[in-house]
Parts: sequence; structure tokens; C-alpha cells
Amino acid sequence: MMKKFFSLFLSAAMVLTLVSCGGDTQPNSGGNAGGSGSAANGEFTFTQPITVVVPFKAGSATDNQIRLMQSDLEDALGTTLVIVNAEGGSGTIGTTEYLNNYQPDGYTILYTLATPVVYKPLSGDTTYTYDDLTSVARTSSQPMYLIMADSNPMANAKDVIQYIKDNPGKFTYSHVGNGGNGHLAFASFLMGEGLEATSVPYPGGTADCYTATIGGEVDSCVYGEADLLAREDAHGVINLGSPTTVESLKDVPTLADLGYEGYETNNMAGFFYHKNTPAGAVTAFEKAVKAVLTNEEFVTRATEAGFVPSFGTGAEMDEQSTKSIEVATPVIQAMG
Repeated sequence: MMKKFFSLFLSAAMVLTLVSCGGDTQPNSGGNAGGSGSAANGEFTFTQPITVVVPFKAGSATDNQIRLMQSDLEDALGTTLVIVNAEGGSGTIGTTEYLNNYQPDGYTILYTLATPVVYKPLSGDTTYTYDDLTSVARTSSQPMYLIMADSNPMANAKDVIQYIKDNPGKFTYSHVGNGGNGHLAFASFLMGEGLEATSVPYPGGTADCYTATIGGEVDSCVYGEADLLAREDAHGVINLGSPTTVESLKDVPTLADLGYEGYETNNMAGFFYHKNTPAGAVTAFEKAVKAVLTNEEFVTRATEAGFVPSFGTGAEMDEQSTKSIEVATPVIQAMG
């Protein structure tokens, strides 16, 4: 029963890896501050810089993605982007600041993974819920991986699983926070198979997880595909999601390859607006993201940099997130 339960959970694609762009504005403490856009042919047109709030530290995979997209998005939007990093709390601090400190006028947007907006609210640790946000556009949806340092002698998938079986609780795996997609990706497999390992959260972001893994503080880290491709000195040991399309990672076995069926967790990232943002701004920003992510030249350049674009509409994000919320809620409750 337990394995079947977690199989259902993992069939839902989880998550989000996000992208934002740069500039330099201050939070609006009140008033619209000239935030209305002009309408050209009935369409919303941005007339001032847009602030992109990234709830993870500079240098994290999410931050790197938005900076990679920045100039292309600025061209598509017709304005500049100002990237503001607000790290901590597995992304919940920056998300809270975004919702509380900025006017919903279309000139401030959140770029994040699913963890702070989809999963953390389920634990009751936030003052907001998923419904306080409007999904704008997905930028990626990729497999999650268990990664280890190249210097770690125990870097074979079968050896790792055997070690966990023989040494309950001794194997350590890091992630960006309890109840997030990285945590749930591996913890659900462990719980479904009756295995024990020690979870080590690093709420500052995936860069901290990577540093701890390379430095030997922990045995491993749960990472998104884009994170893994952008790093050196570490490699994927187990693909916790669906089969990859990236040639250099196709030799990393999935859990299904190892004989563990039904466990599949993908990482989603994207843009979100405050729920009260004008619909015209939402549509205009989604249109700009689509133009960038479906441009063949950008896709080639991004893929070479370790970011594999996967555009999705706001409606598609909602569908994916709603399904994840429905199946993740009882899992998070069972994990305490």
C-alpha cells in the first residue's frame, strides 16, 4: 500500500527551476508609481523597467537561468529587467517579500521553482497560498537527480542503494528545504521502499547544496538537470525523473532502470505574478517568454549553457501544480 501511494505521488510532475532578469528598482510602498502600461492595438505595453524577484541567492541555478534569458526577454518585452535576489527559507522569504512589498501593477514579477509557491504552503509555514499568485509562463521541466562529487568513491547507483540498505540512516542527501520538490523526490522513494537516509536541508539554494556535496559535508544532493549541467566536479548517480533528452546524461540510470517502478519527479520553473496583476500584463509577459523560449537560436545557446527550455502557458502550469498539490498534501502530512 505504501509503495503504491508514493507511486501515485511521484507520477505527478513536480516542480519548477525559474528564470529572471536584471535592473535596479525599489519596492513600491504605496500607490501605483506610474505602473500602468500603455495599450497598443488593445495590447498591454510595458513602459518602464520590470523588477524580477528571484527568491534564491545570486549564483543559484534559478538565478543563472534568468540572467541567461535577460537580454532576450528585454528585447521581447521592450523594456529592461532588474533582477533582485531575496534568498532564504527555501524561497519563501523572497516570495513573501514579493507579495507584500510590491504593487501588483505588472512591473514586478516572481521567478522561482515550485518549492516556495507549490509545496511550502502545504506545510503551513507560509502566510500565503498558491492561489495568491497568477501563473504566467513555465520555462523548464526537467528530471531531478541524485548527484555526488566526482571524488566520492561511492558513486555507482547500485552501490549507493545497497549502502543505504546496509547502513540505515547513515547516507546523507541535501536539498533546498524540507517539503520542497528536491526533498520529496528522494524522500518519497526512500519511504516507498522502506529505506532510511538522513535529510540535510540548505534553504539558501542549490548552490549551497552543491558546495556541501563537493566539500564532503554531505554524501549527495538532489539537483535539477539544469543545475547539474552547469556544474563541474560532480555527476548524476540516479535520475529521479523521466528519461532525459540530454545526450551527456542518458547513461545516468532512472529508478525504473534500477527496478523501482512508479517513482518519477521532474523539476518545474517559471514566472508568477501577484493574483491582482492586470490581465493584460500577464498575457503580454507570457507572450514574451514564449517568443524567447521557442526561438531556435536561444534554445541552442541555452542548451549549451545547461538550461534546456520547455515553455508552458500559465494554464498548463496551473494544471501541473494543482495535480502536484493534490497528491503531495497527504505525503507531506505523513512526513510530518
